Amino acid sequence: MSAEAIIQQIKQDAEKEINEIKKETKEKTNEINARIKKITDEMKQQMLDKGEQEAENLKKIEISKANQEAKRKQMQTKEKLIDTCFQDAIKKLNELDDGQYEKIIIKLIEKGREQINDAFYIQSSKPLDKKIAEKQKITVKGTIDASGGIRLISEKGTITIDNTFEGILTRKKQEIRVQVGNILFP
Repeated sequence: MSAEAIIQQIKQDAEKEINEIKKETKEKTNEINARIKKITDEMKQQMLDKGEQEAENLKKIEISKANQEAKRKQMQTKEKLIDTCFQDAIKKLNELDDGQYEKIIIKLIEKGREQINDAFYIQSSKPLDKKIAEKQKITVKGTIDASGGIRLISEKGTITIDNTFEGILTRKKQEIRVQVGNILFP
């Protein structure tokens, strides 16, 4: 074999080896690109899923906030209506004629008498209270700032019963609030 043939053979073998290396490189590059594409697609999907989940969570949070705000406004409206009912009740109690008012005051005195179960005096909110107390032979000591009703105080000063209209409504407010709420908002 001549030197030229040997060189030709070496060139052919080198060319063959280069082609083999190119082929392996291309296959490995394709394999790496396929892996990169798969990983990239998985990452994209994870990001999309995470984004969708975050969007869903934000949506739920916003809906929850809106529901809470609506309930808060509804409660405020109910409270305003109930407060209006209390104000109307005080107004109607103030519009009682003297006969009706006297009957109520006598009942309040009797209830207070049972609770104190001892000597007592009253503080009046209206001049009519003094007249009623005189008929009942009860001492009146002072006046109170109220739209109506009386305050009973034991002689020893240890027991005070606030039977003013405002005092009674305040004590019964929660019970009345529930009843009014059930009537207005069944």
